[in-house]
Amino acid sequence: MFYNSCQPMYEQRGKTLYKWGKDQTGEIPYNFNKFGFRGPENANIPEIAFFGSAVIFGVGVREEQTLVSHFESAHNYGLAGNYGNRESVANLKSFVSSPLYTSAVKLIFFWIDRLDTESIPELHKDLNSLNLDILHISQGNKYNGMINLMPAIDQAPCGGQPGIQTHRLWANTIKKLLSQNVKKTNYSRLC
Repeated sequence: MFYNSCQPMYEQRGKTLYKWGKDQTGEIPYNFNKFGFRGPENANIPEIAFFGSAVIFGVGVREEQTLVSHFESAHNYGLAGNYGNRESVANLKSFVSSPLYTSAVKLIFFWIDRLDTESIPELHKDLNSLNLDILHISQGNKYNGMINLMPAIDQAPCGGQPGIQTHRLWANTIKKLLSQNVKKTNYSRLC
């Protein structure tokens, strides 16, 4: 198994917190597994592995309401709190070197705009150099080789984060993209 490269989350491994990242309401339990990710310790090879932003982590929604929860056999490697795309890229690279990865695993990567500290095009190019079939999703600015999902239709009670209906809508959109079995170079033409 691999460990979360996002140090603030890794330090919470094995704990349940009721405040994390932008959610300071104290109403949602955030369970961190022994590897520093939200959710159960996944020892099985998943069909889908999700990486990236607080949307994947599920800030403001219960674990069973996250975008990832709408998929059978999916792992949640989303980050929240103090993180950047670099940590998500490192986690994906570590994952594909772990026993949890086979070429049959579908990889989904949610990018977050951190324009003042990171170059998304450079990091995107770095991931593409691995020659993996990754569905790249940008939540903010539009980038070549990435799709943008429709805007959020609701907000989590903590504000500023997508709500339950948006998680469901985006999960259904991703399911449709994956069911079309289109190569990664064609994803950007679909949306």
